[in-house]
Amino acid sequence: PRLARSMCHSSVGEKDDGSSNPFTVVAIDRSGLLGERDREAAAGRGMSAVGAAEEANHEQQRHKTKETPLLEEIKSHLLTRGPLSVAEYMQMCLGHPEFGYYQQREVFGRRGDFITSPEITQIFGELIGIWLLLTWSQCGKPDPAHLVELGPGRGTLMQDILTTVKAYPEFLESGTVHLVENSVLMREIQRRTLKVSLDTDDTAEDSDLTSMARERVKGKNEDGVNVEWHWGLDTLPQDAPLFCVAHEFFDAIPVHQFQHTDRGWCEVLVDSEFDDAKPNHLRFVLAPCPGPSSSAFLGLSSDRRRELYNTIPQILRISDESPSISESASNGQLPGGGSGGVIMPETATNRDGVPLEADQGIPIGARLEVGPIRQVMMESLCNRIHNQGGASLIIDYGEDHPQQVTLQGVKDHKFADVLETPGEVDLSAHVDFRALRAAARHASDKLQVFPLIPQGAFLLNMAIEARMKALCDKAHTPEQKEAIEKTVMRLVSEEQMGLLFKVLAVTQPHIGAPAGFPEDADTT
Repeated sequence: PRLARSMCHSSVGEKDDGSSNPFTVVAIDRSGLLGERDREAAAGRGMSAVGAAEEANHEQQRHKTKETPLLEEIKSHLLTRGPLSVAEYMQMCLGHPEFGYYQQREVFGRRGDFITSPEITQIFGELIGIWLLLTWSQCGKPDPAHLVELGPGRGTLMQDILTTVKAYPEFLESGTVHLVENSVLMREIQRRTLKVSLDTDDTAEDSDLTSMARERVKGKNEDGVNVEWHWGLDTLPQDAPLFCVAHEFFDAIPVHQFQHTDRGWCEVLVDSEFDDAKPNHLRFVLAPCPGPSSSAFLGLSSDRRRELYNTIPQILRISDESPSISESASNGQLPGGGSGGVIMPETATNRDGVPLEADQGIPIGARLEVGPIRQVMMESLCNRIHNQGGASLIIDYGEDHPQQVTLQGVKDHKFADVLETPGEVDLSAHVDFRALRAAARHASDKLQVFPLIPQGAFLLNMAIEARMKALCDKAHTPEQKEAIEKTVMRLVSEEQMGLLFKVLAVTQPHIGAPAGFPEDADTT
């Protein structure tokens, strides 16, 4: 994670005013991968390689799927700087300041593209609120204390949490609610959901969205609770313990993908698609050889990479017969940025001149998906908990081991092609909780880092059935009672969300197991 942090380049993840964005990713100039196809076309018509590629693109538009405003931005990047890493592509699709997925419209709920647990039933948020209160009490009821949510969505979860903790005003009597959100549109939706009136300093003439785009945005809700928005973790307060919730947050943090070849682990990249028979404007290609990101994110030693790969359960590994991103021809060429191929040297070597080769024991075509930026953010959060006290509850879908390929797109409540309409499809990837737990321990070996527990088991341990019964007893009709029971079953059933979603807790030392986790949970 330390190396990943030092490599994070802000050109993709930086806001217009130069301030930090929590979704910075590694950005590498790959213009050297512009290949012979562009150069030969340019030479024949007396124009630059970029100009020739642009002309070819216009000829192909009538055969392709619809173009989105963000696609033009991506194609411009591909023409000038070469292919994008999967992480860079995710970042542009989700966080582009003008055309990014979360910047354009409300995406949550039945009228959006997907529904999250807080949108299904208020019980979910109520139980999270109870967990926060109980954990705060275990920590000695510190005053002040700050309540933090990462990626608050529409604000529904925080709304239900605040409704629950309202009965215990001392919890936030001297503290503040802090929302980490980098979408101006989502900030405004959250403000309306939470009924926050912004402080009036210099905002009288601003529109709602302009106000929410400011570097420092704060106000009070109808109950007088202080609410403040942040672009990242770095501006969270340092004066008191943090009690943090991250629900479906880490799955949207960009990931890198790598494929094992006879030259070693090559990064999967996103490039222009030049085949007229293919509907998409974009395609996945392989870097011609292992690069800095391969060693930085997968490890410098083959033993480390084998250990990483071997933690993937055998049943989840991609078989030798499964399709993979392949080389384009037997002459050593690989697909490259807007090109017919990039010529590989006969023997690829690293910076020290040592030949690169495949890792023994790992099949050619095997893939790995890693989220170094997730680890950086987790370590940063846990550093805060170690230094300030408090706890963090992370709820997301994923497993306690690395993944091969889980990047997925969702649109209109259905799975969608991740390359088809960039900026109009939600992109996410399963969370490697093992990596998050390792990042927490790297922050401090004194923190309590609890084993994963499925969401269904956690909610049952938090007495969701009792709360369901209380609501059912107040139902006016059998149909209302059945609807309540169905929503709860959707959250806890192993066939629905109960097993897919996992819960991770990290707390300050010496407070014992928090609510919802077994008393004898091993934190080593």
